[in-house]
Amino acid sequence: MTVKETMTPMERIDAAIALQPVDRVPVVPMMDFFCARQKGVPLAQFIRDGDLGRDLLQQIFEEYGGWDATFLGTTLNEFAWTLTLMMPIKIPGRELPENELWQFDEREVMTPADYDFILENGWMPYWQQMFPRVRPHIPAHEVPVHLQAWLDQAVRDTLKWESKGILTFTGVAVVPPLEVFSMARSIKEFSLDLYRRPDKVVAAMDRVVDDLIHTGIGGMTGMKQATKWGFRTAFFAGTRATFLSPKQFDRFAWPYIKKGVLAYVDAGITPLLHFDSNWTPYLHYFRELPRGKVVLEIDGQTDIFKAKEVLGDHLCIMGDVPAQLLKLGTPDDVRTYVKKLIDVVGKGGSFILSTGCDCPIDAKPENVKAMIEVGKTYYPHLN
Repeated sequence: MTVKETMTPMERIDAAIALQPVDRVPVVPMMDFFCARQKGVPLAQFIRDGDLGRDLLQQIFEEYGGWDATFLGTTLNEFAWTLTLMMPIKIPGRELPENELWQFDEREVMTPADYDFILENGWMPYWQQMFPRVRPHIPAHEVPVHLQAWLDQAVRDTLKWESKGILTFTGVAVVPPLEVFSMARSIKEFSLDLYRRPDKVVAAMDRVVDDLIHTGIGGMTGMKQATKWGFRTAFFAGTRATFLSPKQFDRFAWPYIKKGVLAYVDAGITPLLHFDSNWTPYLHYFRELPRGKVVLEIDGQTDIFKAKEVLGDHLCIMGDVPAQLLKLGTPDDVRTYVKKLIDVVGKGGSFILSTGCDCPIDAKPENVKAMIEVGKTYYPHLN
């Protein structure tokens, strides 16, 4: 069934978030490196040149018929990751061949003594102390220059999309304290910390959580960055909380996730919970969040159909065409799966169709096109 559209992309997205009826499901795939591969551009060049990255994404957007919003207005670079994740990265063209995907280098860069430093000094002094450990090739005096360059790129890209009448779905990123510490300590050492020094971990989390939230709402430059440049949502990421036991989840993860979400909602910002890994056992927790004010984006590991069952009347669910399907499946496989998503998860609204996290760099273009086409033309609930 071909849908006669009666809503603008903004109206469609806002309605889905607010659990209201839509003319069809909004379509907002997440993609970046896929565009470089499709256009034959080495990843080293794609990462270095933000204008090029944006232009390639815009080319793919137009060639594939467009969708409701670009997920990000800008392409990610190494410095952008440092604003939230204290983890070394191996970069194409530096530690890696120029056309290989970057790699997060999981190793211990934060020590137990850093918890004491955090308790005494807070988030920003800690971030400044950690920066040389995770990005040793960037001199400390150049950090403000890189920060300003990243902000300028984000604004420039968002305005470029806006000039074409295209919404930017999400922008400034924030992560809960558990993500910051576990990535800086490494998952092994952080897991041991939860047994060896749990009270100190909690105290350090309590010390930094408000400043982390402020990074998104107020920003390092003192501006309301999450919505200042027209971003529809603010990116709130989580991956590692699901590695914890239920008792640990209740102590080290959920209180900080909930606090961040409530702060964003109170500030008039829609949190996009980009939550990779398997959150299925914890879906019921999300019913504690404000109804119709949050987007839960999942990545193929969480059972999206269970998420609909538990949360479909409470918050908007986003996803979830898995990476393996886009890479290894056929267009018919993709069409069948996307129709199932729309039939089940999209029933009654409160659903945004997207990729399961990022579109794979080596996804088949015909599969990506099939996902977008079905999302834009199939909506049986109008019958």
